[in-house]
Amino acid sequence: MVTIGKRIKEARLTKRWTQSELADRCGVSLRTIQRLEKDEVTASLYSSGKLEEVLGIEIFESTIQSENKTNHSKPKIPIMHYLSTISPFVLVGSLLIGLGYLGQDFLVKPKSPLPMISTNQIETTTINCGSDSECDIQVTLKNEKGEIIWEKIYGGTSYDRAVSVIPASDDGFLILGSTSSYGQGNYDILLIKVDTGGEVLWQKTYGGFFNEYAKSISPSENEKGYLIEGSQQECTTPNVSEDCIMKSWSFGIDEEGEKLG
Repeated sequence: MVTIGKRIKEARLTKRWTQSELADRCGVSLRTIQRLEKDEVTASLYSSGKLEEVLGIEIFESTIQSENKTNHSKPKIPIMHYLSTISPFVLVGSLLIGLGYLGQDFLVKPKSPLPMISTNQIETTTINCGSDSECDIQVTLKNEKGEIIWEKIYGGTSYDRAVSVIPASDDGFLILGSTSSYGQGNYDILLIKVDTGGEVLWQKTYGGFFNEYAKSISPSENEKGYLIEGSQQECTTPNVSEDCIMKSWSFGIDEEGEKLG
């Protein structure tokens, strides 16, 4: 079943907008768009009207039909009654997509979602290295012709080194690196989840007080999630010293970046 949230998300991706861009165009909060796409809330009349106008899809009638299906005790109210209760702005937006013919599906179906991104279309590199303790991570997404779609820079005030970037299993991309800008100690493994427009959805670090460095990230073979491989420093003293050694370190994470096991 195609939910209202999925319709909104498909239409947004067709236009190659981030959730933030859609929120700005609709005049609503980013949190509202995130919750709508996850079907956590029902769109208000205002949000429905703005989404219909900006995305060119039908929201209001789908909401009414959904409510009728989940409440069989209430008779179906004629659509013209609803039209008389909503604002002129929403009415105009609805009429533009054919609202008024009872019993039909008024969704203006968006074009197909963005095509699968090949590994040579998304790349990451370390830039802005003003010193040994200052760098940033840059990610670039290109189309099939090699033209840049977007280019973003990530990192804090200290050292952030790029390792790799892969498409996420659900949507967007996962950027792997090592960081001394964030985390628990000297250097930690850094993982950033971004949407298809490069906007940060969440950011995680892995490691303790000593040094941890990222090497690779790959989808898990036996379950949903990913495997991160790298190295971890072990020391016999409370501080980094010549007695410290580096050991291989690998661990699994779920699709939200939480460590498994």
